[in-house]
Amino acid sequence: MSGRNGYFKLVLDSGGTSLVIYPPTEDGKKVDFRELEGYLKRKNLEYSATMIRSAIDKGAESRVLLQKTKIPEVNEETSVSVSEDGMRAIFRFYPSTEGGTKVDLNEIKGDLKANGIKAELKEEVFNEFLANKEYCRSYVLAEGKPPEEGSDGEIKYLFNTDPSMKPTVKEDGSVDFFHLNTVTVCAKDQVVAELIPSVPGKEGYDVYGGRLQPRPVKDVHFSHGPNLHVSDDGKQLISDIDGHIDLVQDKIFVAGVLELENVDTSTGNIENYQGNLLVKGNITAGFTVKATGDIEVRGVIEGAYVEAGGQITVVRGVNGMEKGVLKAGKNVVVKYIENATVSAGANVTTECIINSKVTAGNGIYVDGKKGFISGGSVRARFEIEAKIIGSDMGGDTILEVGIDPAIKERLAELRGENDSLSKNAKKIQPVILAMQQRVKKGEKLSSGQVQQVKVLSAQLIECQKKYGENQKEIDSIMEEMEGADDAVIAVRDMAYAGTRLTVSDSTMVLKTAYNYCRFVRKRGEVSMIPFV
Repeated sequence: MSGRNGYFKLVLDSGGTSLVIYPPTEDGKKVDFRELEGYLKRKNLEYSATMIRSAIDKGAESRVLLQKTKIPEVNEETSVSVSEDGMRAIFRFYPSTEGGTKVDLNEIKGDLKANGIKAELKEEVFNEFLANKEYCRSYVLAEGKPPEEGSDGEIKYLFNTDPSMKPTVKEDGSVDFFHLNTVTVCAKDQVVAELIPSVPGKEGYDVYGGRLQPRPVKDVHFSHGPNLHVSDDGKQLISDIDGHIDLVQDKIFVAGVLELENVDTSTGNIENYQGNLLVKGNITAGFTVKATGDIEVRGVIEGAYVEAGGQITVVRGVNGMEKGVLKAGKNVVVKYIENATVSAGANVTTECIINSKVTAGNGIYVDGKKGFISGGSVRARFEIEAKIIGSDMGGDTILEVGIDPAIKERLAELRGENDSLSKNAKKIQPVILAMQQRVKKGEKLSSGQVQQVKVLSAQLIECQKKYGENQKEIDSIMEEMEGADDAVIAVRDMAYAGTRLTVSDSTMVLKTAYNYCRFVRKRGEVSMIPFV
């Protein structure tokens, strides 16, 4: 049981008017001097602050003579305060002298009304005080009602919105490129999403009766492309066709699949196809294939240009002949990559990379029986993982992690642009300064010269503004590079000497071979740590 707070009481007798201070029990609080001081001032009683503080600190029952004259009887009374948020009316009670009247229910109701409090009196709390009077303790005798918050509307997707894009590695170490499970199939009349309507909140009030409004709730609506329709009650989204379903930035798309035997002279280029594309055979050198969805090629891609808004899957592999390009908005999953340029918005997964330029917004994973990267440049934002990197043949192999390759290219672009802006500003400033000096000397400029100054000034301001915007973006990129401590290059077998590794903005050229390790950035340098 918790202790009782310390409290004070006025005592009237033949000696005059005295104050008795009672100490707290157990973990109760001792008398607050400021509260006591306010009480005495309201009674117009003189007192010694030093004596009272000393009596409070003594920790035992103490009596202090205030004056030798006896004041009239003092009734039991209250003080009323309201919490800062207006939600609680707090009463504190002070004892009467012998013979003084006691606080009753009507008096409490009168105090509430006098303080403009309209919330209902909590009679059970007041009865608690009456049953076991504790003075100088806070009693909440009236409370407001907080608003009941509603809930926002929600779209519940009934399909896999983040399918696994990494193929399965079989027991023999090879990668299963035939069962990738990367495309989510839907059927005609299938419900693909449900709308859960918003629920409005309920109004509350403070102790003064002021209204408290709940936060506004957000309504949601289906966002979708063609081949879908909303049910009559507006709560379900239904597919109109058999096809593939995808979620792109909260918008649902369903598309059928265009199937081709090969892309060659029999088809010509396939450009801007709205949906998914399946090529059962090969894409021949020199041809262009573009689709807004996923592209799956069950044969090989030769020196062709292939671009997908979603994922590119190549069951057999890519021989780019130094001119082949693969560009995917999401992932690239391919048997092997040789003499090609490959970029993926998310991950690249393959069994080997040979003399190619490969970039990924997330990670590059080279696994399977071979699992090597030899020659070319391989760049990823977070992680590169392979069995073997480099070669004993001495070919240049460059690996970089720690920042999105696209951002790195943007950094070079911004720096180049700022160099040009700086040069332009240095050409303009002397001309404007010379004109200003002439004006200070009292020379009058011609209308043509005045116009020239206006044009140059506007150009200078624009240069400075653009330079500042670029520099802000440069600083942001540099900060991201500086903080890229999570980036890693992982080697599960061997890293050959001569391989060039960059983690964020730190570079290391391997002097010797390394086995089964990881390369990370520590204290501004590329460091090797054990594989865990």
